[in-house]
Amino acid sequence: MNPYGYHGSILHIDLTRRASWVERPGEVFWRTYGGGGLLATHYLMKSCPPQIDAFDPANLLILTSSVVAGHPYAGLARFTAASKSPLTHGIGETRCEGPFGMAIKDAGADSLIFHGAADAPVVVMVDQGKVSFHDAASLWGKPVSQTVDALEGQFGADIHTAVIGPAGERRVRFASIVTDRAYNAARMGIGAVMGAKRLKAVVLRGNLRPPVADPATCERLTRDYALKMRDNALTRWQLEPPGFSAWVQLHGLDASLCTRNYRDSAFEAADNYAPEHFMRRYLREGHCPGCPNNCIKFFATGDDSTYDPRAGGIHQEITGTLGPNCGIADLDAVLKANVLCNEYGLDPTSLGFTLSMAMECVERGLLNIPLRFGDAEAMLAMIHDIALRRGFGDILAEGSKRAAEHIGGDAPRYALHVKGQEMVCFEPRTQTNLALGYATAPVGPRYDINEHDWDFDTEVGWEHTLNSSRTLGILERIPMDYQGVDKVRNFKALATLWSAADALDMCIFAIAPTRVLTLEDMATLLGAVTGWVTSSYEIMRFGERRLHLMRLYNLREGLTAADDTLPARFFEEGVRTGRWQGVKLDRAQFHANIRAYYHMMGWDDEGRPLFETLLDHRIEEHAARSDWRATPNGA
Repeated sequence: MNPYGYHGSILHIDLTRRASWVERPGEVFWRTYGGGGLLATHYLMKSCPPQIDAFDPANLLILTSSVVAGHPYAGLARFTAASKSPLTHGIGETRCEGPFGMAIKDAGADSLIFHGAADAPVVVMVDQGKVSFHDAASLWGKPVSQTVDALEGQFGADIHTAVIGPAGERRVRFASIVTDRAYNAARMGIGAVMGAKRLKAVVLRGNLRPPVADPATCERLTRDYALKMRDNALTRWQLEPPGFSAWVQLHGLDASLCTRNYRDSAFEAADNYAPEHFMRRYLREGHCPGCPNNCIKFFATGDDSTYDPRAGGIHQEITGTLGPNCGIADLDAVLKANVLCNEYGLDPTSLGFTLSMAMECVERGLLNIPLRFGDAEAMLAMIHDIALRRGFGDILAEGSKRAAEHIGGDAPRYALHVKGQEMVCFEPRTQTNLALGYATAPVGPRYDINEHDWDFDTEVGWEHTLNSSRTLGILERIPMDYQGVDKVRNFKALATLWSAADALDMCIFAIAPTRVLTLEDMATLLGAVTGWVTSSYEIMRFGERRLHLMRLYNLREGLTAADDTLPARFFEEGVRTGRWQGVKLDRAQFHANIRAYYHMMGWDDEGRPLFETLLDHRIEEHAARSDWRATPNGA
């Protein structure tokens, strides 16, 4: 019998030999690995030699759905892109909304795994499950919108696309993959791996989506979501224009606003980011098939001849990283920078913190280039230089860590990164569970590594946040800046839940613990799509398993407990102004909390999963693939 909800097939595509084949693992595989970053890490552990360079042809590029995602129901539009990261040299995973996730299922597979590297630029098309290779020499060097125009002219308007721009072609270490023109699979430099493989674009077409087991239940959950989403403060904010990118003016202030590379904590031009200013440029909402809550909004820039409005889809982080973080008061400049990220294929978060590192170095006399906090024109000019690796942009294209090492002196202090991946623009000194997540996450800092402490704060937290969180064992509000070890139990539950969402490609903007779909709803949806008899327990097990396996992969690639920390600024410099003036992280307490988290996870003092932990999750086969040989009792 064919499974419900997923094809049960992995489509392997060898770019070197221009060949393809289909693998069909059994149900035990799918109940173990599910999809998303969990499935991807399994293949990276299994198929890639240890310690290879991210740009080695032996690295894999994986575009994957899951057993539940890719169907027209609430929260199921995401897919995952994964590889070894050229930024961290560890596991690389980024997730993306929009139509492309469903297109993977429609094209006839659950996962696409790219091996090797082409000898010349290539487009790979998967049409009704059949793979073809097409010359991309004429597309190499083109921005994303022009590339998609050409692909639609060649293959028709009914296609879906995953494209790299010039940044990916030039292996900018934080290059991204852009799907369907403006949905940016942004973090960890996966677009640079695609560029190293000379893969300009993946084109999908088909109508082979597998049936779900219980469409009536799937439709009921989606109808219920649509009825409830305006009663939930978070989903209403995501839904109603201008959407969740307009947060700087209000939400950024309660937890302290990342300003000028976290040197400052309040932005004098925050009112320029008020919703009414966004609405001057508002175009439309993006489309996540089947989900009533289209979070991605599109904005023009005031200059449609230079900045293609079709590339105006914007995510939440961009306004913080390229706005106050760079001292930019001009909202239009940030919207222009957003379009450039979607056209060149750049991660706006790593870009923003690489720029702010350079800006601080200029201010402190460590660097002499025309790039300063608040200079919007200089920022936009440098984005071009980074994407095209021109002038000093070639150095910044290496990311903040490597660029700071090139600058020398005290510059590495101002490169705010963890494991080589740049920080995000949500304050860790005042949100201590986020801080723990930034430090310990296998993928480095990510703003959606767990639900924010702000949501549970005793003074400003959303009214509804404990309703679904109690099912995770979160029973009381805790001040967002509290640093005691007892807060770690909340972090473990929250991080595990969203890790499960990443393993199953369920969108965190729709699910527990604070959006509409509860943990029980997630399990019901998983069962209704697949036909499995399942539970919230199995959901959480997917999340733990992903974290264990990614941890094992990072250990194999040389990342250790010593890498689980934060930049010195957060321990040594207090917040400068406002409610949180003087607040900073206590280094000793922070690392005690990390050790407590390790033990809660079934890892030893050095963050190494015990053999029994791997055995418990059916992933003990990977112990022998790690440079650290996991043995019973962690001996």
